[in-house]
Amino acid sequence: MSIQSIREQRGMTRRALAEQSGVNFRSIQDYEQGHKKLSSAGGDTLLRLASALGCRMEELLWDNDDVKSSALMPQNDVSVATILSERFYSEKYQIYGRWLCGDGRICIYCVYDGTAHRIPFRAVITEKLLPWIKETAVLLMEAALDEYVFERRWAM
Repeated sequence: MSIQSIREQRGMTRRALAEQSGVNFRSIQDYEQGHKKLSSAGGDTLLRLASALGCRMEELLWDNDDVKSSALMPQNDVSVATILSERFYSEKYQIYGRWLCGDGRICIYCVYDGTAHRIPFRAVITEKLLPWIKETAVLLMEAALDEYVFERRWAM
């Protein structure tokens, strides 16, 4: 969901959100109108907005128009809450990754070099397979970051 749809569901105006969160009204307006990407916001801004809206930070980052994702598999026997609580670590890039889930979709999410990365992820997730699924997620995350680093290096 977008920040605007969550705010509207809560019956809040932009001005009320700005007052309750301490985030500048103009910034909220820019996030909602797409002039600024919410995924570029600092963690403190996301936390303040999420607290004021009564939602998780991940929900603010989930926007179907902005997120590359895959459909959650109907065979999953792990709850979305369990999936969201899992973290995985890349030794190569020394960063943590996590899953984002929303609207029946899933992706890997990580921040590297100040840039948020979302990588589509499609697999059946079961309790038994979870350790291997996390290893697979790390490999996919590292492959996406390898490509990102390569593109940045050759763009200069």
